[in-house]
Amino acid sequence: MNRTKLLEAYNSIVNFNVDEEKKYLDGYLDEVADILNHPKFEEMVNFHHHNIISCHFHSVFVSFIAYKLNLLYGYSVEEATRASLLHDFYLYDWHIVKHDELHAWYHPKQAKKNAELCFGELTDKQQDMILSHMWPLHLAPPKSKEGMILTLADKICTCYDLMKLSNRFLPLYNEILKEAKDRVN
Repeated sequence: MNRTKLLEAYNSIVNFNVDEEKKYLDGYLDEVADILNHPKFEEMVNFHHHNIISCHFHSVFVSFIAYKLNLLYGYSVEEATRASLLHDFYLYDWHIVKHDELHAWYHPKQAKKNAELCFGELTDKQQDMILSHMWPLHLAPPKSKEGMILTLADKICTCYDLMKLSNRFLPLYNEILKEAKDRVN
């Protein structure tokens, strides 16, 4: 991935102005509206991810950034955007529910399992993207450029979450949800 191109594009990637971002919404929703409108995916609003940020909000945030990055680089937009939206589809509050493994290692496997239960078989690339998105915490890096983009988008959005800046994405998030609902009505 060309770092200079990424740095030059950073401001356009994290531009959350609804009017300016509308040019991306149709394409983004073409890829993921079915997921956004699925009752199980909608349950993610009930689970906290970082601080007060819900898993739902975080996943939409990450997938929208990943969508724009994959468009920028000409990578597999459909596979990457869908996997990015499902990367944290684990459906439990990790602050309360504990497993034998740490959440960081457990949740990608649960997200993959839930994604396949609700949306059918994932491609090998999508499986790897979901399972490896915690790299470098996990030792195995993503096998694809799309997987690296998901990992990068997740880290960008996590930084926004932890610095309490994610509210900048809120108007765009609300517009995405509204337009996704309009597609089923």
